[in-house]
Amino acid sequence: MNVNADTARMHRLTLRFADAQLESVFSEEQARKALKPFRAAMICMAGMVLIIWLLMDKILPQIPAVKARMYVPMLAMLAILAYAYARSHMRSFLRMYQLSVLIGTLGLAAALVMICSLMPRASLEAAGLAMVMVHTLNVYSIVRLRFPRACFGGWGTAAMYLGYLGYTGALGEAELVRHASMLMLANLFGMIAAYQMDQSARREFLAMRMLGEERERSERLLLNILPASIAERLKSSEAAIADHSDAVTVLFADIVGFTPLSARKTPHALVQMLDRIFTEFDTLAEAHGLEKIKTIGDAYMAAAGLPERRADHAPAAARMAQGMLEAVARIAAETGEALAVRIGLHSGPVVAGVIGTKKFSYDMWGDTVNTASRMESHGVPGAVHCSGATAALLQDGFALRARGALEVEGKGEMHTFLLLPAPNNALYAKGAEL
Repeated sequence: MNVNADTARMHRLTLRFADAQLESVFSEEQARKALKPFRAAMICMAGMVLIIWLLMDKILPQIPAVKARMYVPMLAMLAILAYAYARSHMRSFLRMYQLSVLIGTLGLAAALVMICSLMPRASLEAAGLAMVMVHTLNVYSIVRLRFPRACFGGWGTAAMYLGYLGYTGALGEAELVRHASMLMLANLFGMIAAYQMDQSARREFLAMRMLGEERERSERLLLNILPASIAERLKSSEAAIADHSDAVTVLFADIVGFTPLSARKTPHALVQMLDRIFTEFDTLAEAHGLEKIKTIGDAYMAAAGLPERRADHAPAAARMAQGMLEAVARIAAETGEALAVRIGLHSGPVVAGVIGTKKFSYDMWGDTVNTASRMESHGVPGAVHCSGATAALLQDGFALRARGALEVEGKGEMHTFLLLPAPNNALYAKGAEL
């Protein structure tokens, strides 16, 4: 999905994105990033509980009854931590991360209150507050809860702890006020930190999304100019790229009577028609696996066998040429314009690549390119004109008609052929008469 001003708007208090889909993507991405810290926090907390368990004899040497009762909440804490750690390896955990962690933090807070309820007053005054403060810090930072849920978890922990102290009178009024003040400050600072971290994470997420979209847009633009393999080579090196290929079929096409057509049409209508025709040609090139090289005015140039070599380069070019005739005939019938296209094919070796550093393009050079151009210019409107080299590669599955010896400008005498449409093609009758 595209990120814009509307989808990227954040609620001032909750910081949620206005777009629900964007919020969902952000939450899952942040949950994935939080997995390692979350698991590490679960392991560390379980280790602390085990250490307290092992040192229980030294912590409470004189109160065996209390010591015995503390094993139950500690076991509950270990069970919660173990379940949370195991749950983090399930696929559904990413979608439910925020809710699962919030429930887990409140469960741990309840277990801490149970432990505090078993502590003697002397231990509760220091150790109880320390444990709750550490847990509060964990809620606002390590587990990476989003701002609203972090606030709920932090204040919920404080409410459970202070509620227990107030209800049981385990501490005096002065100690209770001190504990409440400390937890209030911890939550206020935690809220500020959580808000800033959540806001920064969301801004970074938006920046990376927009950067990714710009990168994709640049990639698409580059791939509209260059073949994918050439684009990758160009990105990794600034050197000129030039490759030689022995087996390529070059296709040239030219719209017949385009100059008179341009004289009687408005520029907008002319460009619109040319765009429609060339868009059809582009679709055919992609369907038949040809590489579009360039357009020059009303001329269209493509090649089969570049940049990736293929044994069936001539049949692929021939099939595309037949499709081009059909496309132009269909557009002519729909628009009422007297449109026709002249196509030339020639097969042979070429040199292809990218040169220069500005406004670069993928191009081809060599006698094969010149000959293919001559096949087009000496061809017949509404037909595909092939050289002998291409005709030799189209013996199977294609109907050809020899034109005999033809004097070709710059090439001398050549034996050329017309590629006839398939018998089930609507253009067959026309092609058979050529």
